[in-house]
Amino acid sequence: MWDLQRLRVWRAVVATGSVVAAARSLNYTPATVSQHITTLQKAVGAPLYRRSGRGIEVTELGRRLAEESADVFTGLGRLDSLVESYRTVSRPRMRIAAFTSFNAVLLPDIIAPVALAHEDLRFDIQLNEPAKVRRSHCTIEIRNEVPQDEEVHLPGMSRTVLFDDDYRVVVSTRHPFAQRGSVPFYELAAERWVDYDLWSGPTSRVVELACAAAGFEPTMFAASEDDDAALALVGANLAITVLPRLSTVHLPAGLTAVDLTDPVPVRRVVMHVRDREAHLPHVRAFASAAEAVAADRVP
Repeated sequence: MWDLQRLRVWRAVVATGSVVAAARSLNYTPATVSQHITTLQKAVGAPLYRRSGRGIEVTELGRRLAEESADVFTGLGRLDSLVESYRTVSRPRMRIAAFTSFNAVLLPDIIAPVALAHEDLRFDIQLNEPAKVRRSHCTIEIRNEVPQDEEVHLPGMSRTVLFDDDYRVVVSTRHPFAQRGSVPFYELAAERWVDYDLWSGPTSRVVELACAAAGFEPTMFAASEDDDAALALVGANLAITVLPRLSTVHLPAGLTAVDLTDPVPVRRVVMHVRDREAHLPHVRAFASAAEAVAADRVP
């Protein structure tokens, strides 16, 4: 009967007070969270919540279920620690969850000094984007946030802002924008777009807010969860897309990125460090290296 992932999602809903806030804390879409709690309620066979306006109202059973299940997850945490302690007897391990562009552009320079100082350390690198396989327990998690939204604080982890990452318009080298030093955001209203984020995560929400500020809704030519396919369409001069600067560092041939103005979309990149492991020398070294690399590499 009990699906631990659905129970974990339900606890997040009760703790944050809403489906939207829980989705933000879990890095899920609201639709995914709604699906999880609806399925859980059906499995339980009694109301966990009631619809109230545009939100939900947690029932007494729903509240008790969230509270009483705390011991379950505490026990799971102890089991994780037990297994991890045996895994690291011979060789310590650090699990890092981050998004693709961070892993590709910044992570190697962060890991280099840590690996030099801790030669036996093994790095397990995972993706934490919604479109990818769900991550397991991690020591370090690098996430995107929307600066206009409330800060996201993950349970049992401490949050540090690394940098703000501005967005650029990516076009074919044959596109008229390619010859310009910058493009006002409102001019993108006349273009056809490729949507590369089907999961409505923080990265795309930043773009949505910029479109709203500029007074238009983008005309979507295509949508793809495959980044390579999306960029291939842009390279064929069929459409444009808007990406964070970090994602434009290694563009394929035939594409170029142009700065945006009025407004400039910006996402916030933050690091979460698991509190119970923050004292370990290799974890402290990673956190320090991440802050140093972010300050040095990102304008």
